[in-house]
Amino acid sequence: MNEESPDSNVWAKYDNDVNAIIEDKTGKFWFGTRGKAFIYDGKTFTILIHNDKSFRNVRTIIEDKKGNIWLGGENGLWRYDGSAFTNFTQNFVGYIYEDKNGNIWTSSQRANDERWVLSRYDEKSLTDKKPTVTEINSEYEGNKGMIFGILEADDGSIWFGAFDGVHRYDGKYHYRL
Repeated sequence: MNEESPDSNVWAKYDNDVNAIIEDKTGKFWFGTRGKAFIYDGKTFTILIHNDKSFRNVRTIIEDKKGNIWLGGENGLWRYDGSAFTNFTQNFVGYIYEDKNGNIWTSSQRANDERWVLSRYDEKSLTDKKPTVTEINSEYEGNKGMIFGILEADDGSIWFGAFDGVHRYDGKYHYRL
C-alpha cells in the first residue's frame, strides 16, 4: 500500500471526488473516490492496492456485522476480511447493503448489458468460492439506469430507488410504487 502524509493534499493529487466514507470498528476511515480508495488511520492516508492495482471509482463502502469491509465500484464487488481481498463480481457496483440476516445486497450493472439489477448474496454461502447470488429484478425492464440506495424495512421487505421511482421487494415479488 502506498502511504501519503495528510499534508500532501491527497485529494487534489489524485483527482478524488469523494463518493463514500465510513469509520470502521477500529477507528480507521475508509474513503471511496472517483480516483483511488484510501484508508486513513489518523496520521497517514494509505492507497488501497490489490495485486499491484489500486481500486478506482469506488462508489460505496460498508462494514458488515463480522467486521469485513465491502467495496463496490468500477472494479466490482470486493470484501476485505482484515488480511485478504476477495472479488465477488467484476461488474460495476453502485451500492452495497447488509440486511439483518447478514445477506449482502448490491445494485450492479449486468455483464454485457446496460441494465442494472438488485442482487442478494446469501450470507450462508459468502465463505464459498462461488456464493449463491440471486438477481431480484432480473425480469424487470423499467429501471434502465442505476439503482440508488437499498434499505430493509421492519417487515423484512427490501426497498430501493431507481431513475423511475421507488421499488419494493417483499421476498417473493417485486413492485414499483
